[in-house]
This record gives sequence, C-alpha cells and structure tokens, in this order.
Amino acid sequence: MKTLHTFIASFTLLLATNTALAGSSESDVSDNVELADAWMNYLAADERQGRKTGSSDNLQVQQWIIQRFKDIGLQTVPGQDSYLQKFTAHSRQGEPLQAANVIGYLPCSCESDRYFIVGAHYDHVGVNTKLEGDQIFNGADDDASGVVASMIFAKTLAQYEQLPFNLIIAAWDAEEMGLQGSKYFAQNPWIPLNKIESGFMFELVGVPLEDKLNSAWMTGDKYSTLYPLLKAELEKQGWALDPVLDPKMGLFFRSDNAPFALLDADDDTLRNVFQNKEKAKVTGIPMHAISVWRGQGHYHQPHDDASIINIPNLVSLAEALGKAFQGMSSDTSIEWLDNSQFEFTRPQ
Repeated sequence: MKTLHTFIASFTLLLATNTALAGSSESDVSDNVELADAWMNYLAADERQGRKTGSSDNLQVQQWIIQRFKDIGLQTVPGQDSYLQKFTAHSRQGEPLQAANVIGYLPCSCESDRYFIVGAHYDHVGVNTKLEGDQIFNGADDDASGVVASMIFAKTLAQYEQLPFNLIIAAWDAEEMGLQGSKYFAQNPWIPLNKIESGFMFELVGVPLEDKLNSAWMTGDKYSTLYPLLKAELEKQGWALDPVLDPKMGLFFRSDNAPFALLDADDDTLRNVFQNKEKAKVTGIPMHAISVWRGQGHYHQPHDDASIINIPNLVSLAEALGKAFQGMSSDTSIEWLDNSQFEFTRPQ
C-alpha cells in the first residue's frame, strides 16, 4: 500500500506543479512532497497505534515532532527551555493522563512584538479492540495532515530573512478529548495573549474531493478580516478559499482555534447564542481553522490512513499559505468584524 501511495503522490505532483509557489523551484517542491510523504507515513503508521493521548506511542511522537521542529529551524519560545508544554489531560471517563503540547518558535527578525499562531493536533483516538479487522484509528487526515501542513508551512517561512510577525507553530495534544491542549495553552500562555495578532489551525487538509483540488475553506469567515485577506492572497496562487463548509455544523467551535477565539465564553453563553439567538459579548483573538474536508466518510474511521492522503495538494496548500503570510506587511491588523452572533473584543 505504501508503494502505491508513493506512486500516486509522485504522479499527482506532476499535476500540481502549475499551482506551486511562484519562485519555488521544481526541486524545492519535490523535496517538500517527499518530506511530507515521509512525515505522514510516520505519524499515521500502525506502529503509532492511533496516537492516543497518554500512551507511550504518543510520548514517542512528541520527541519525533521536536526533532522535526529542530530540523526545520524552529526554536523554543523565548523564556522556555523546552518545546514541551506538559499538562494533565483527562479522558472522557475522567482518567488523568500525561499530555504535552509541542510548541516551536520562529522569530520574525523584525521590530514587531506581535505573534501569529499556526497549529494542528497530533493526538487521535487510538485503537478499538472490539472491531473486527482493522482496529487502529491511524488519524492520517485527522489530524496528521494538519501537523504535516504546519511543518511544511514553517519550513517554507524559515527560508526568509524577515517575517511580518513572530511565528508560533503548535502541535496540540488531547484535542480529541475536548480541545484540552489548546485550552491549556490559552489559559497558561507562553506569550502574552494581547500580543497574538491572529492565526489558524490546519484541520483535515489531506483528502480533497477530486473536483476540489486547490480549494480549501475557513471557519468563522464572517467573524474577522483574516478570511478576506487570505482569500485574496491565495487566489493569486491558484487557490480558492471558501466560507465555512456548513455553518450549522458549528465547526468554528470544534477545532483548536476556539479556545483562543472564545477566551471567556462558557457553554451557557454559546447556548444562548445559538438557541436563544442572543448576541454575546466575548473576549477573544481572531483565530480560525482551515480545512479541505467536505464530508468524506473516513472521518474517525480505521481507513483514515496514509494511503488516502493527497500529499502534493496538502503541500501546495501549506506553501501557498506560507507565501500569503510572508506577503503580509508588518503593520497588518486583523480585526474582528461586526456580526449577528458575537460582539468580540480583544484581550487587554
């Protein structure tokens, strides 16, 4: 299966080169595709046993991500002596579990003291021994694809001498248990929350529909100016960025962007917004999620493995977003927009 996947990735690369970043050589694109393919095959391998939070397999994944961060050129966050932000997660049954976010830093080499956060969760749901046949939930698209895209994004930007903002690349733990890793960081931040300009999470970016190559969508598109900014920049590179897949699914609240965007919103607040149509005052940072998933049936299924990932499309998206970020000016300001559901204010 791995050989077939590699053949498909190589063949699809030939179709994707026309949408590669302007200024990138064919060898650069090929190198990123080969790296991304290798990274995907590591993270989504049966040997990782579904990357469940608290497992010995996930402890190994943490160290693997740290090494990749070092290879890319990501540093530890200023004031920290480790890439690991350790915390205690809890399973759905309340069992305490050892967990850790993996946090990397790329300085902007500029005068700005602001930050932009890009991330994805590296945990998944493990193994279900009650199933017949395949029992391992490899989580290739959910969300090894996001971790790989985050690292390609970071690798793309590490080549530049200067960035518009300082960059945080985060691999979150315990997302599958209720966004616990990103919540922990938002409540115990390694950087001042009022210095975070904006950001996005990669969420299921590995399996596009055949008629939706070079097309992604973003949650919370009506909430901030990040959406029109990225949409315009991606269009220049042959990528479409659509509004959220289905507003009724509440996807803005179901990814690791939510703990940052809704810093002080509790369940009752959200319930009043959606059930009682009451506009809520919320403190938050414009943070969103980007995906290419459009309802395919592999979500939380054992067949979500490396063989279904379109690596060239994933790499092209990560590189395109890297160029879009690099193209921002240092005085770019991402603003909350007036909308019918929330009255957002930034943390002070």
